[in-house]
Amino acid sequence: MEEVNAMRLKTKQLSLITFLSFVLLLSPSTYSTADQGFNVLGIQSHLRSWEAGPTKEKIVAFVKSVSDPANNNFVPLEYRRAFFDMDGTILCEKPDYIEVALTRHRLLEKVERNPQLETNPIYKAVIEGDAEYLYKNIKTAIAEAFEGESLKFYLDYTRRFLSEKKHPKFNQPYIQLFYQPMIELIDYLTDHGFKVYIVSTSQQEFIRSVSKDILNIPKNQIIGTMVGFSLQFGSNNNPVFIRNSSYFEPYNADENKVVRIRERGLLPSIFAFGNSSGDLAMLAVTAASGLPNLVCILDHDDPEREFEYHKSNLLKTATENKWTVVSMKKDFRVLFPFDR
Repeated sequence: MEEVNAMRLKTKQLSLITFLSFVLLLSPSTYSTADQGFNVLGIQSHLRSWEAGPTKEKIVAFVKSVSDPANNNFVPLEYRRAFFDMDGTILCEKPDYIEVALTRHRLLEKVERNPQLETNPIYKAVIEGDAEYLYKNIKTAIAEAFEGESLKFYLDYTRRFLSEKKHPKFNQPYIQLFYQPMIELIDYLTDHGFKVYIVSTSQQEFIRSVSKDILNIPKNQIIGTMVGFSLQFGSNNNPVFIRNSSYFEPYNADENKVVRIRERGLLPSIFAFGNSSGDLAMLAVTAASGLPNLVCILDHDDPEREFEYHKSNLLKTATENKWTVVSMKKDFRVLFPFDR
């Protein structure tokens, strides 16, 4: 196992170096901070950023039992699937979802270039800082921000934003706001034969922009909301995908997360991790798999290192169903990569 971990660490480091080189080519003068950040994103596979205690022990015991052919709880590779929510589960979601911060930044950029857009209510809300209106119309805002652009443009722009722009509280690039213990958990599961999927209401391409480099999860294991796009052919008949203002159905939230999972033929699953009522259906379907399973909830109870907010209904459901509640304050020894 140590040889496997060493090989995975080397692969991860090479992947991150490749990604950083790509970013530097896009904007040579702006990435000194990001360069420092990526150097600390080497993944440690043995949950070293988790505090010793019953939560860590429960996770380790479960993973060992389902991956040991001699154990009565052994689960074959084909069913060894794990579903993770993203925002608030593996990535900081306060004070704004990072995708919303990206959208706001792009809309402000567009209206600066074209002042005639100021009369559009979406742009007006962004200019005036009307967060309530923006969130009520967030689907429209997200589609508007990059309508008419290619998916390649969107991916490149998103990578630049995440590496360049900083979180208002932590003063670190957004790319650094993935929780280190969760990165390690994903690697730990993968090392034990799990296929790990990110199932999120955030845009699928937003997650894909960094999922391989940061989480070592390939793009075909990302299930997110899909903004509409059309196929065109560019020079040499190369396919070009252009974003529009529509959304593919179903919108990837609440019960529709399970609909999308089932659509891909990914049931049953045996591990699920979320942090909000929007994850409840995904958590429940894992608990009802009929196989040995572990369902986890992340409780944000650490105002000093992050933010404090609790999903009381979800925590109540977790208690009733004997799901595992992970305390950010008690169970995470290190929170972010820059804390190590």
